[in-house]
Amino acid sequence: MNKIILIGAGNVAHHLGLSLIDADHQILQVISKSKANAKHLAKKLNADFETELSKIKDADFALIAVNDDAIISVSNQIKNMPFAHTSGSVCLKKGGAFYPLQTFNKDIFLDLKKVPFCVSAKNKDLENTLLKVAKSISSKVYQIDEKQRRILHLAAVFACNFSNNMYAIAEGLLQKTDLDFEMLKPLIIETANKIKDFSPKSVQTGPAKRKDLQTIENQINLLEEEDLKNIYKLITNQIQK
Repeated sequence: MNKIILIGAGNVAHHLGLSLIDADHQILQVISKSKANAKHLAKKLNADFETELSKIKDADFALIAVNDDAIISVSNQIKNMPFAHTSGSVCLKKGGAFYPLQTFNKDIFLDLKKVPFCVSAKNKDLENTLLKVAKSISSKVYQIDEKQRRILHLAAVFACNFSNNMYAIAEGLLQKTDLDFEMLKPLIIETANKIKDFSPKSVQTGPAKRKDLQTIENQINLLEEEDLKNIYKLITNQIQK
């Protein structure tokens, strides 16, 4: 069992905190700028809560689960205690990374046993601790270096964040003509299921892949917003390379 300080009370902190206590680790304290959020999560984890990092308790290590832009500032305030952050892209001279490769929403259940965790630290004792903790909550744990983690996060942005934005664009196009986004879901699910067994590149379909030039031109003309026209052209060109 490890005694852990959880810094942050958002989506990632929520899921990690619950999984850690389920694996018999102890969350001693939840620290967040929002008193309400810290108190709410701390109650679920049977932990103390605080809004000031200067009042951090002693523990085996601190887990920083805040937005990327705040990680450096937070880490600089942690003295005499090992720490790790949960970011896919931030690299620090000290501490470690404890990166869960998943999208999180505190209101949606997520089985962390199936979530890949990527761990690294320059200090071997900290790295070993993080690996053991990760393996206690997930069956998919990877020891990777900083460059690999940053590339992995970049790939995740393309695969997850950008693709979800494509869904949002598609939904907007349908709404303009009173069509239901539900109609697209079987297609989306089938496309996602294919990559369970095949390389994405090998199962690419559509007008760009077939080089249906007239269809491509017609679809560009259907788009009213110049930004969407540019997105369509860029992705079409990328597929055709």
